Amino acid sequence: MREIFLATFLAAATVADLKWQRVPNQLILLGYLEGLMARVSGEGLHGAAEGVLAGLLTIAAFYIFYMIGAVGAGDVKLLSVIGLTEGIAFAGQTALYSLFVAGVAAVIFMIKKRQVAIRFYLLFSHITSCIRQKKIVPYSALEQEGYLHYALYISFGFMAALFRKEFQ
Repeated sequence: MREIFLATFLAAATVADLKWQRVPNQLILLGYLEGLMARVSGEGLHGAAEGVLAGLLTIAAFYIFYMIGAVGAGDVKLLSVIGLTEGIAFAGQTALYSLFVAGVAAVIFMIKKRQVAIRFYLLFSHITSCIRQKKIVPYSALEQEGYLHYALYISFGFMAALFRKEFQ
């Protein structure tokens, strides 16, 4: 049942992201409430407390990606809804698979636009800049090509993690 909720929730988040280039906080709040209710109905108050902790740990784990500008705040909150509902390990798997799918899409984009060399140059220049400044700075090259609808990749990552969970 939780998986159906999360699939529906992520579909709505993806549509919102594609339409408005953001995931509304009202939708995130609905996800938190639904996830919490699913935890309470399945595992009681202990499960709810565990879910809240997993959601908070998910935010903490992925906040660095927000800080460097790789994902938006809504994307981190989407992953935290997954963490609250299914646990931090499942949220981590979802994030890993979504990163892989987004990476494949990025490589296809770079090849199609004939930008492989310049993109790697920008990436390594950014890494060098972070090392020189001894701090994480936002990756400005991300802003050059427009908006990345990462909720879509989180949805693909969720499906891959769910597929792996079901066939283990």
